Amino acid sequence: MDAQTENERGEQKETAVRQSRSLLSPQLKAMIQIKKKYLKKHHTDHGSTSARLGLNGSNCMISDGQPKRPKRKTKRRVLFPNDTLMFKPKKERNRSKHFLIFFCIIIFLQVYNAILEDDTLKYDLEGLEKTLHREVFGQREVLEELMDHLVDYLSTYNHQQPLALSLHGPSGVGKTHLGRLFARHFRSVIGDKLVVQYFSKHHCPLQEAAQHCASKLVKRIAEVVTLAEEEEQIPFFILDEVELMQPPLLDALKSFLKPDQKNEFLNVVYVFLSSLGQREITAHVLQNGSIAGAHKSLRRALSGIHPLWKDPAVKVVPLSLLEREHVILCFLEEMTLEGFYPDITQVETLADELAYHTAAGKLYAKTGCKQVVAKVNLL
Repeated sequence: MDAQTENERGEQKETAVRQSRSLLSPQLKAMIQIKKKYLKKHHTDHGSTSARLGLNGSNCMISDGQPKRPKRKTKRRVLFPNDTLMFKPKKERNRSKHFLIFFCIIIFLQVYNAILEDDTLKYDLEGLEKTLHREVFGQREVLEELMDHLVDYLSTYNHQQPLALSLHGPSGVGKTHLGRLFARHFRSVIGDKLVVQYFSKHHCPLQEAAQHCASKLVKRIAEVVTLAEEEEQIPFFILDEVELMQPPLLDALKSFLKPDQKNEFLNVVYVFLSSLGQREITAHVLQNGSIAGAHKSLRRALSGIHPLWKDPAVKVVPLSLLEREHVILCFLEEMTLEGFYPDITQVETLADELAYHTAAGKLYAKTGCKQVVAKVNLL
């Protein structure tokens, strides 16, 4: 009876299962099977990964106990089409900064120019230039060169080396006259004590006493330079007839041109007046019709006479020959000073009595204006 009862119950269960299965649609059955399949696969993969990485429970630990950093997701690079351009943003520049720098430069230049003008006004170089152009004839290029050297040097007080101007030219071109104008001007500006005019014939007439003359000149220069340092002025030494100086005097002058001296000996202006190199100057002017370019040949000739002119600190300045028209101006000036009425016919007659070089259609006086005073005195 019991076995029969169990069979009946089994049959009833199978019948119920069949009935329940028959109630589900084929689509629903397919969904249930897919869900069971993927849930089982996901559970299996998760378990295998946990076992491989050595994870224990909910703690993300590696087998050695060290925490593992999660991997960062790499961003994919954004690619732009080839027909488009990508521009970086430009940084805006502040233009006011450039304006401020430019303004500071202008202020600095104005202050610097004001300082230079104060120094040049102290020596009245503008007045000196006007005087030279008014009273010296036929040397316009030379006067401009001299003024450039003086302006550059006298615009400041502290220097690394003295200024030495060496003026050379034939007889009668105005060397001694230039020296007198320099002495007269700077004596009126800085005083008589700081301007020394030295004539070789007068201060050292005996050739055998050259060493004694050199000692006296060195002492005089030291005294004047010391006085000028106390007054913060630049002294002037105008030395005429340098061609008559013996080697001891030239050696003494050369020693004062060295840069490694006391400060007071660096702030000095020396003016040398000499007829040395007159042959080279005359030949150059007659060949070229101008004094331009005669500096090299003149310095070469002077360097063979004494090492003084080998020093680049010595500015060699050649004076040009005077033309006939310049000699006429000398006659007019001298006749006016002597009180004569300047008759141009008489002046030309006197000018024709002089000897001249002829070159390129020009007449150059061999003796310059040297004989003008003597001829005017005979009137």
